[in-house]
Amino acid sequence: MPELLPTLKDLTVQSTVGGQLGKVVNCRVLSLLAQPSLVVNHQLKRILAEDDQPVLQLDEGDLRLTPVDFANQVSRQFANALAGVSAAAVARLVVIYAPSWAAECRLPADAQRIRIAHRQIRDVIQILYDRDTASHVQIIYGGFVFEDELATVLWDVNVDGVLIK
Repeated sequence: MPELLPTLKDLTVQSTVGGQLGKVVNCRVLSLLAQPSLVVNHQLKRILAEDDQPVLQLDEGDLRLTPVDFANQVSRQFANALAGVSAAAVARLVVIYAPSWAAECRLPADAQRIRIAHRQIRDVIQILYDRDTASHVQIIYGGFVFEDELATVLWDVNVDGVLIK
């Protein structure tokens, strides 16, 4: 029996400090924490073949990983999840960084942690593919953001928006 793909949904994203909202429509969200990356790879290829919008959700779980540990985890997950996927297909990708710990507690350095994580995600895509491909991938933050941190997060060149729940 073939694996079921996640249901189609639309996501609302705040992409500017002024509150401009956008949509990611007809997308299928694949979680790299909830499933093995090889399963995600298979599903990602099916989503791309069906011409739906692929969304990969990264989550470091309940642990707040150090930047080095986070980069190692992201590298491994992306390499496995994107194996055999062309640069043109990856350029269509939307990545959501949605750490579970963000719902639990927040520290003053969280805006910086978000910015570092997004930079690392874009760096991994650039290493796996190239700079042009990495620049086309939308990377959205999907965790909680304090109102006074929102502008700092959205002004970062590697953060393409914040998911509105």
